[in-house]
Amino acid sequence: MIPWLRSYERAWLRPDVIAGVVIWSVVTPQAVAYAQIAGLPPAAGLMAAPVAMAAYALLGTSHQLVVSATTATSAVSAATVGPLAGGDVAQFAVLSAALALVVGIVLALGGLLRFGAVSDLVSKPVMTGFLFGLGLVIALAQLPAVLGVAAGEGNFFPALADVLGELGDVHGATLAVGAVSIAVLVVGKRLAPAVPMTLVVLATAIAVSALAGLEDHGVAVVGDIPSALPDPALPHVSADDFVALIAPALGVLILSAEAVGVARGLAAKHGYQVDPNRDLVAMGASNVLCGLTSGFVQSGGASQTAAADGAGARSQLAALVAAGLLLLTGAFLAPLFADLPQATLAAIVIVAVAGFFDAAELRRAARIRRSAAIFSAVALAGVLALGVLQGLVVAAGLSLVYVVERLSRPAVTVLSHYPLVVRCDGPLLYPNTNAVREHVLRLARGEAVVVLDLEVSTELDVQSADMLLELAGSLRRASSELRLTRVHPLAYDVLRRAGVTDQVSVEATAR
Repeated sequence: MIPWLRSYERAWLRPDVIAGVVIWSVVTPQAVAYAQIAGLPPAAGLMAAPVAMAAYALLGTSHQLVVSATTATSAVSAATVGPLAGGDVAQFAVLSAALALVVGIVLALGGLLRFGAVSDLVSKPVMTGFLFGLGLVIALAQLPAVLGVAAGEGNFFPALADVLGELGDVHGATLAVGAVSIAVLVVGKRLAPAVPMTLVVLATAIAVSALAGLEDHGVAVVGDIPSALPDPALPHVSADDFVALIAPALGVLILSAEAVGVARGLAAKHGYQVDPNRDLVAMGASNVLCGLTSGFVQSGGASQTAAADGAGARSQLAALVAAGLLLLTGAFLAPLFADLPQATLAAIVIVAVAGFFDAAELRRAARIRRSAAIFSAVALAGVLALGVLQGLVVAAGLSLVYVVERLSRPAVTVLSHYPLVVRCDGPLLYPNTNAVREHVLRLARGEAVVVLDLEVSTELDVQSADMLLELAGSLRRASSELRLTRVHPLAYDVLRRAGVTDQVSVEATAR
């Protein structure tokens, strides 16, 4: 029995069906456009989206989260698969599906091992900088399709130089199509935010292209698209390629922070609870199915989820309705995309990633803490200079450095001078033992008794217990006595086993 069905209310049916239609109208053009970011034909997006949405809807805990293609995961997929495929189009598609399969396994294992909090380790300033850089990389990759020129090669700066060198060869009709598409998307969303403007632009561009024969005027179009129904098959890749996909899959686990954050925010708004670990398992199932149906990596996207919430979705049934409509679209409507101008598709992608250019958040972070601005800037520069995957590693590494730096330098507060009572205002762990010991020794000069309050440290590790023994010895040689107070039961057990309680007075809290 599906858990959420037990509490389903009849009154939710109508708003869920309406929301399902709205989700379909948003996800259909996204599936086509984001497949292009992933380096795949539109059919791949139409095959992946319905199985991804349905799997999460059946297994996930968020009532509104919609799991489908996102700009970030699509870009990571393309960056991962490109070097491995070596220019082979067929192998590129197989490796994209294999990556989705590996991502699914990693996410599911992460959920079963209760790694749901891993996504919280990437700080907001670092993620803001990473997404800003990612948006620039994606926009630059789509710009040649809007201009009608050859795509650049290499990372951001060499590719930018290539595109700038092609400006003299801009194709006028293609530029007109792309510019008008961007203008209608931007202005339309401001004037009529309730209208699915992406779908409107998509349908209008296809109609104009077919009626005016834009392809005959040199405007590139998508071309024939076969039926896009999911076709179950196990992607055949070598063991070496499979191993090479594991590290990028771990990167997608970090990118799942967006989905977890969106789910938590909506749960708080509507007064229910989500389980991040179970949601990782659900997103893992979504990606496994995508990998088995010639799709690519999917995740929980903010824009499609916002559309679901704005349309009044009350449960996961809305996503199931949208998944059913997407299956019908892939089965019967895929040929309609043949006349879609590539410039319009690129315009949809560029407008979609514009939300990544959050300069206001970068300025706000800089005002609050200068180091936040530095971390954001380094993450952004890492993506532009090194590439998407390497930039993701830089972002994760920066967040790890930030966490370790904060843990390794906790404040030591003086609570009383007679006797000297000090408190470590952070958990006492192996990265900060040396810093805490040196700080306490500086404060303890000339004091007969030094009382260290360990209230914040609910547990201790071996190195922190050894440090307390060393601190007691150093103070004893300086004619001072160390006492420990407000020691939690678990921490006390560690101190007892380490022999600290035989040499230091320890006041434990009640169990």
